[in-house]
Amino acid sequence: MTTSDGVGRARSKRGRPSTGVRESVVAAAQQILTEAGVARLSTKEVAQRAGVAESSIFYHFGDRIGLLQAVIQQHLRPLKDVLGAIDEQQGLRATLVAIVEALEGFFLDAIPVMAAVQSDAELRSKYLERGRELDLGPHRAVDTVVAHLSVPHGGERLPDTADPRAIALLLVGAAHQRALQRHLSPPAAVASLPTPEAVVDTVLPLFRHLT
Repeated sequence: MTTSDGVGRARSKRGRPSTGVRESVVAAAQQILTEAGVARLSTKEVAQRAGVAESSIFYHFGDRIGLLQAVIQQHLRPLKDVLGAIDEQQGLRATLVAIVEALEGFFLDAIPVMAAVQSDAELRSKYLERGRELDLGPHRAVDTVVAHLSVPHGGERLPDTADPRAIALLLVGAAHQRALQRHLSPPAAVASLPTPEAVVDTVLPLFRHLT
């Protein structure tokens, strides 16, 4: 009795708390993808890094592609939160700058995950299949920005003649390029990047000209 109780206590202390399994696994997967890429993204490696049983990964995520989707969604939620927290009393310029900054932060985290998906034919095929089933993909970032631009900010809104989806695409593209260069370009190229403010100041007059 004493021996079995001791074993039970020892097992209960092993690894992370059960209530934080999903969070620990997602964080470990993100770290591995960033540090070593998809080649090291095995369930065994993730479980060891997260301090959980390997079986718990299959229980919570199903397979590697389910885990990858969870990593992406983990970083998509902050994007929605940031956009939702933007003060609608501030002007349109400040709103657009905040959107670019939020998108860039999202892409900085998401790019290693998407690179992992693209580098593995099986993962890419499964991800595309599930993306079609669940309506997931890069277009979701554009959709989120379009929804945010549909309301006035500081009493100012985009003119009716402006195409909000085209505007969203420009902002998303600028944020993605900034994040991509920060990942892959030499310091001089990163230092020469236009700031989010410069991006917005360049495109905003085009939208206002439509009024």
